[in-house]
Amino acid sequence: MGCDAMEIRGIGYLGLNETDLGAWRAFGEDLLGLMSVSAEESGRPEDECLLYRIDGRNWRLAVHRADTPGLAYVGWELPHRAALAEAKDHLVSCGLDLDTSVSAEDRGVSDLIRFVDPYGHAHELFCGAPTNLDAPFVSPAGVSGFETDNGLGHVLFAVPNANEAEDYYARVLGMKTTDRMDMGNGKRTIFMRSRERHHMIAITDVLPEHGFGHVMLETSKIEDVGRAWDRVQAAGTPIFMSLGQHANDPMVSFYIESPAGNGIELGWAGMLIDEDSWVVREVGPNELWGHRGAQMDEIEAGGGRS
Repeated sequence: MGCDAMEIRGIGYLGLNETDLGAWRAFGEDLLGLMSVSAEESGRPEDECLLYRIDGRNWRLAVHRADTPGLAYVGWELPHRAALAEAKDHLVSCGLDLDTSVSAEDRGVSDLIRFVDPYGHAHELFCGAPTNLDAPFVSPAGVSGFETDNGLGHVLFAVPNANEAEDYYARVLGMKTTDRMDMGNGKRTIFMRSRERHHMIAITDVLPEHGFGHVMLETSKIEDVGRAWDRVQAAGTPIFMSLGQHANDPMVSFYIESPAGNGIELGWAGMLIDEDSWVVREVGPNELWGHRGAQMDEIEAGGGRS
């Protein structure tokens, strides 16, 4: 199976490790506006795992109690079992060792395969995620909705070498490069996708600490972002980057820190690209406006954006 044949539809679900689930309840519901899934519905003790909905799916985000915060796993959605079987053959042909420690039942899906990339991130390819037809998504904070036609959003990984990571995700997951951003001093941020969403994985070697950077969730209206920004400021939530607009995407967003330190980007109006006409762009590290804060200070210290 060639990498171009991988039929990834987007990030179907994502798991985070957090140290304080009590603090996450208020953070997820009151600040982000996510809809919680009761322990009775999820079948999981609330002191071990919280599940959240952002659309009609039974769940999209899982928050697991752990000693160390970070990314637990990324779930990449494929359309059916045949596509998943082809993906399994492809991963084996790439020389990957499949991790059988997690089952489809653990995630509530029809079928699942899992591997860990060279950077320590767990990837789960799956099909058959159930939809809740009895109860529509209702945000406890009044968010109008989230955009999930191409998955729940994107993730950013800070890596030692962005060029090597680009080659890896292209070869293994069939990701296509959208933009390469010159961050200065030989550093890069590279944006990759599998469908129309501008990027589903961003990789950068400009940040001093390697690992999981953030997950982005995209709201349906700009008012959702503005009202969330008001809630974040009123709550005194730590801000990674202030409200601003990317030049290449060009999403309007802000970045905050979860109770245990994981990065969350909340944005609106991310670019959808035309697969038939898109040509990879080489761009500079510019923002149209805003996006100031601790993480941008780190980026500038590493050579990006003057």
